[in-house]
Amino acid sequence: MKSFSQNIILFSSKQFANLAVFFITLGICINSITAQINENQSPMFMHDLKHTGRSSYQETNSNGIKWNFLTGGEIWSSPVIGPDNTIYVSSTDGNIFALNSDGTEKWHHKTGDELYSTPAIGADGTIYVGGKNKKLLALKPDGNIKWVYFVGSDVYSSPAINGDGTIYIGAWDGNLYAINPNGTKKWSYRTATNILSSSPAIGDGGIVYFGSQDGRLYAVSHEGRIIWSFATNATIDSSPSIGENGIVYFGSHNGTLYALDSNSKGELIWKYNIGSRIDATPAISSDGTIYVGAKDGKLYAINSNGTLKWSYDTGDTITSSAVISSDGTIFVGSWNGNLYAIKPDGALKWKHVLSRFPILSSPAIDSQGTVYVGSTDWNVYAFGK
Repeated sequence: MKSFSQNIILFSSKQFANLAVFFITLGICINSITAQINENQSPMFMHDLKHTGRSSYQETNSNGIKWNFLTGGEIWSSPVIGPDNTIYVSSTDGNIFALNSDGTEKWHHKTGDELYSTPAIGADGTIYVGGKNKKLLALKPDGNIKWVYFVGSDVYSSPAINGDGTIYIGAWDGNLYAINPNGTKKWSYRTATNILSSSPAIGDGGIVYFGSQDGRLYAVSHEGRIIWSFATNATIDSSPSIGENGIVYFGSHNGTLYALDSNSKGELIWKYNIGSRIDATPAISSDGTIYVGAKDGKLYAINSNGTLKWSYDTGDTITSSAVISSDGTIFVGSWNGNLYAIKPDGALKWKHVLSRFPILSSPAIDSQGTVYVGSTDWNVYAFGK
């Protein structure tokens, strides 16, 4: 029997050429897939798997409305943006909409019940969204159904998609579900509550972090095994975000912002008592500042050591989660119907009154610097030049 090296010698020059072409082509394909996975747009709730809310783009420094698109219901969903600048958003009218960057409709898909979940876009362009129809839907980029997974309970949580294509989502039966890319169940993890609306974040090693109305923040492995949990003794609807060195930040209905060390089994690093219910997900700037809104109407900037940097009072409840542009500007909506742009020092850059209806949606920024946000006045708005 010939050795491996002897077999190689028997290759003809033509075979070597064909092999070289194969590997070059394979490299191009891999690079293409990587480009999709590392897309700098906002393909999911809070921009990325760690929920930093930190955009790669700078807004156009304009508070002018480029366009608005009227749906048939309230928009709780945050807009997400595909690699071709298509904007996806769900509405309580039961439709998920795909919009062109000029505000025209590309397509819509009617699910049959109200949608509160923010969609997420997979590396292959598949759009995932959960709904009150008790289903997780996977839609092709043209809006047609790819598959449907029957969760069996309402879904308000927004999906997170791991690097291997697994989709994680919470449901109102108290379970976190892990769904394979082909729409079959991988596993589920049961919490001690019947309502799970927190959206999962994914950290290093594929660890999934999520809050629960049983008052605990959970860390679960990608195989579905509990690693640790942290008790707050208060409802958690806030979704966690993950900063440098694996620090996990989240808020609770007891008005406290927590920082946990994920490398030490969820050990408490610090907590800051805001004193007002927190439903928003914390955003994390490049310098480590944490931004989160609360029921008292204030956006809080907390230093990475747990001390107050500043607060900005909008005058009404904030449940919108903030996003941060590349120049450090923070964008957040308020129940007073205003969208705010706040400088890193806490000074107002601009604000725009959209309507008298609350803004629950979190903004998103595309590669052209356009800022998108949904409103409970049934509209999606685009800001920019």
